[in-house]
Amino acid sequence: MPVNSEVAVSKQMAQEMTNRASGRRILPWAIYLLSFVILIALFVEAYSYYSTPYAERPRHEDYRVFKPAGSRGLTYGIVGSAMMLLMLVYSLQKRLNFFGKNRTLRPFLAFHIYMGVIGPLFIVLHTSFKVQGLVAISFWSMVAVALSGYFGRYLYRQIPRNIQDNELSLSEMEESLEAQTRRLKERFAIEEEKLKFLYTLFEKELEPRGKGTVMSVLRLLFDDIRRPVIKSRIRRRLTETLNLGGESFEELYNQLFRRALLHRKIAALADVQRVFHYWHVIHKPFAIIMYIIMFIHIGVAVWTGYGWVK
Repeated sequence: MPVNSEVAVSKQMAQEMTNRASGRRILPWAIYLLSFVILIALFVEAYSYYSTPYAERPRHEDYRVFKPAGSRGLTYGIVGSAMMLLMLVYSLQKRLNFFGKNRTLRPFLAFHIYMGVIGPLFIVLHTSFKVQGLVAISFWSMVAVALSGYFGRYLYRQIPRNIQDNELSLSEMEESLEAQTRRLKERFAIEEEKLKFLYTLFEKELEPRGKGTVMSVLRLLFDDIRRPVIKSRIRRRLTETLNLGGESFEELYNQLFRRALLHRKIAALADVQRVFHYWHVIHKPFAIIMYIIMFIHIGVAVWTGYGWVK
């Protein structure tokens, strides 16, 4: 096959992979957007009741509908509790291979996070924005689990993993870094010295900074929040350095940026793993407390028939 044909086929395959990856990224966002639209609509529908002072709510015309034991309030509680229980699917697969071996954990984790985001919001609607007594402990434990879960997801993404979502060893990470370096040399035929300069340009902007484990990880988080600013600054400096434009520039820029991110993950690996360990120590007790009190609350409600009192 002629060289030009090989290049064309390669570009076509790369474009198809990019399109599939874009589709995989768009679908979760669409599901989240639809879920939030539904939740906002439910909130707006009952706003008159939720905005009524607590002592006056029994006299509200929709009291029997939107109170925690009301027809709608109880439905929100059932849906929210079911979603919180479905979060355990990820744990079952991770620890017991409940759904079979050699399955990537990524979709299970995405499902776990979705349930952990939307489930608590249905619970908030169930409580009609008023919690007290023993249930308040479960509620605030749920809030702590949800908030810490976002941070845990961020830490999880800082640890390089293979396609099965298993954590890579340090040697595997270094091999991946070397492979990226070889691809850059072969694809763009850049002199060794200039390539080293480009590595330094990217890595200087993305290198872990901060004294101590916690500050180092917080600095990573801060840098990721302001990543658009960092990428713009790197892009400007790269434009000044290279006489390259169009698709070739974008391809080189993206490959160098991915390589720099991998280099950063390797440099910060020990700190991230340490904080991730502490995160588990904090996250799990809150989850256990949440589930125990949730089961007590559901058991008492079923036993007393409170949920069916009109």
